[in-house]
Amino acid sequence: MALSNELLDALERMLLTAGPGALTLQQLRAGFPGIAVSGCDSDDMRGETPFRRGSRYDLFLVDTSSHCWRIIDQPQEAGGVVIARR
Repeated sequence: MALSNELLDALERMLLTAGPGALTLQQLRAGFPGIAVSGCDSDDMRGETPFRRGSRYDLFLVDTSSHCWRIIDQPQEAGGVVIARR
């Protein structure tokens, strides 16, 4: 499934308008059905380049087409996101 820029913008708006720790992964998954949403601390993503940076998080795109996810930078190939909290 490709992730559109509109979907990524909506996800980013949702993250920006919520206070720190206000959103759970379950709420994000419910708001964006059909895409994989995972979360971690930014230290877990050390060495990877985020697709977008927010004030409290980094957003990474992931290719979910095989058993092992991989970080990518092409929304048209992404099936999910990782939200890394700083």
